Amino acid sequence: MLKKFRQQLRRKRLQRRADVHLISFPKCGRTWLVLLISKVIEEHFGVSGVDPLRPYRYTRKVRGLPFILPHHDGGPEFKRVEELETDKSFYANKKVIFLVRDPRDVTVSSYYQKTKRNINYQGSLRDYVYEPVGSVETNIAFYNIWAQNRHVPKDFLLVTYEDLQADTPGELRRVLDFLGLSEVSDEVVQEAVDFCRFDNMRQLEASNTLGSKRLAPRNKDDEATYKTREGRIGGFVDHLDAPEIEHINRLIQEKLDPLYTYYIDYDY
Repeated sequence: MLKKFRQQLRRKRLQRRADVHLISFPKCGRTWLVLLISKVIEEHFGVSGVDPLRPYRYTRKVRGLPFILPHHDGGPEFKRVEELETDKSFYANKKVIFLVRDPRDVTVSSYYQKTKRNINYQGSLRDYVYEPVGSVETNIAFYNIWAQNRHVPKDFLLVTYEDLQADTPGELRRVLDFLGLSEVSDEVVQEAVDFCRFDNMRQLEASNTLGSKRLAPRNKDDEATYKTREGRIGGFVDHLDAPEIEHINRLIQEKLDPLYTYYIDYDY
């Protein structure tokens, strides 16, 4: 209990200090985006010896660099819709990068996270689709809350996993401009993109190069236990049956805020 209390205090302290909050629902590709940003910082400013999964620590070595804090805004993956925090006034003087991904792919990826990595869910994937705690309905509600509150932060940038895959250099450049790092060269941007390719991230994870459980498989011989499990757009079609896909599609069509629907492709 004492350890948990200390962790909560530390988390709140970091959130107060942060200039930029990089927020996502779990399994939206946040680790990828964080590593892209960190690689740019390392190459552009010539710094090293920092855990790249904690980009706020670069502020100790680079004067004037914004304090960038990646987090999931209250652990929505463990909450029912009605338990989600709707008041975002805390972010009124902050910048927010909000990263989203197709809820169908998020649902599948979250299921494997909870059954193969964290081991905190016991049901089947079909069961998980209809699970009221932290599954697709929570995901959609979390997106909607931020759509309704996107004018609360000092500045707000929406990034989609799908756009990041389609044009990684262009989307990364957009993020860097938002961070005030517009002077970064195209060469550095491309170097970061190449370093953070899926196959290289998988290799980093397999060898635990970063020395962090955040990017390490639970079982290196079981691909389902990797954080870099697939990384595909539309991969849900290989895991979900037609009734479950239809169920999620209906939820998206009926409930998801129009801010996001432009990137939802139903033609898989």
